[in-house]
Amino acid sequence: MANQFNYPVWNLIRLARDSDTPLYEQIFAQFRTSIIEGMLPRGTRLPPSRTLAKELSLARNTVVQAYDRLEAEGYVRRAHGSGTFVDKVLPEDHQARAKPSSPAPLPGQAALSERATRLLGFGLPSERSETLGLSPGVPALDEFPYEIFSRLAARHWRSRAISQTGYGVGRPGAGLTQQIATYLAEARGLACVPEQVIVIGSTLQAAALVAHVLLDVGDTVAVEDPGHLAELATFELSGLRILPVPVDEMGLDAAALPTPADGGALPKLVVVSPVEQFPFGSSMPSARCQALLAWAQAHGGWVLEDDFNSEIRWSGQAQPPLFAADTQGRVIYTSSFNRALAPGLRLAYLVVPPNLVEAFAQAQRVFSLYAPQPDQALVAAFMAEGHLATHLRRMRAIYRERSLLLADGLQQRIGDRFVIPYVTAGLHMTVRPRVPFDDVAAAAELLRRGFDCPALSRYCRGPVRRGLILGFGNTRTAKLPVCTEAVAEAVDAACEEAERSATMQ
Repeated sequence: MANQFNYPVWNLIRLARDSDTPLYEQIFAQFRTSIIEGMLPRGTRLPPSRTLAKELSLARNTVVQAYDRLEAEGYVRRAHGSGTFVDKVLPEDHQARAKPSSPAPLPGQAALSERATRLLGFGLPSERSETLGLSPGVPALDEFPYEIFSRLAARHWRSRAISQTGYGVGRPGAGLTQQIATYLAEARGLACVPEQVIVIGSTLQAAALVAHVLLDVGDTVAVEDPGHLAELATFELSGLRILPVPVDEMGLDAAALPTPADGGALPKLVVVSPVEQFPFGSSMPSARCQALLAWAQAHGGWVLEDDFNSEIRWSGQAQPPLFAADTQGRVIYTSSFNRALAPGLRLAYLVVPPNLVEAFAQAQRVFSLYAPQPDQALVAAFMAEGHLATHLRRMRAIYRERSLLLADGLQQRIGDRFVIPYVTAGLHMTVRPRVPFDDVAAAAELLRRGFDCPALSRYCRGPVRRGLILGFGNTRTAKLPVCTEAVAEAVDAACEEAERSATMQ
């Protein structure tokens, strides 16, 4: 458990107010030194930004900027509702390749492994909640085809299919892999045979399999920034080096990836989400997709394509997957049924090049990364009878209506200060400020009101970018005006606080 302060931390801070160095930089530098030298031990809780600002006679925003940089550079972590803590694993630990110190075990307890210690220090956001409004990535759970699945389940268990209650060795997911291959060919223009489809429990399992099969400890993985933190943790705990690549309104730019001329190690894997990337919300145009493929082919790299949003597109031309355009077998494709049906099914899949099928199948067996056979059988029957296509057509219309209503409402209320995207696919939109804005404070206020709208800055590894991530999939149309007003009020309060802080400097 992290220690509370038992002495005033601000006694450590000495500010040169007439210096050319900004005050937040001075605070950052002095905290960093205190952390590295052990004056602020790992796990120590820092004072709230408002408290420290008052004691130092500064605007709160100055302290927030210092804390943001400390977090971005890996010296502190923020725990929702608990505060800001010195991280248990510091950047210097990675540079020195030294084992980070772990808290001494209590009597009767075993010491944690290095991996577990690092995992606790990641500060991963909580799982999305179906009970809170505007939770991103959650589909319309009340629209799940319960009656159809009830009928399919009853028929399945009446058949007493012995093969569905065994281990499934030699034919795991045989029915579902055939249906997925057919669906991908018809709906996504991705040609593959069922043997190339590997059914698993989640796209995080896909990342783990890719790490085991294609990468070695110490290899570099290029990831989108801001990006999927749990996926990033999966790679880091596999002993891989992470290279954050900033995304913009057109997604990841292959021109930002290293080449041999730059010196240093090249990434062996690039992880991308080409359609409505989470959390930034950008989509890669065809030119950037082709440039990424060219980079992978030229440098012998791999691409993991996480295509989780393409099924839910209600406007615009659907872009073929990177996998479909890959002529040299450098792309591994993954998606899931989380958004198309429901995350509770815990069903996802990989599509791998033919020459990698055996290696991935063996890794899946060794690590037992399977999905339940009965659930696979139900989804396979659902697809074979044409229900998935019908369900997706209906859901696209629902999501289109909800996204437009939310975007229109936000445009009217905060469009003068925020960029409001009109998305054409997926289950979330990210609004980004044109003015000073504390997204962490706004997200905390919304959570207190019952809304799950995470701060964009929480997902940044490099330069901090501000915004709120808003989901509309599981929020009924009738409730969206109330949700919009709640977001606007939280934004108003955060902007007013930022403006007051700016005038005090």
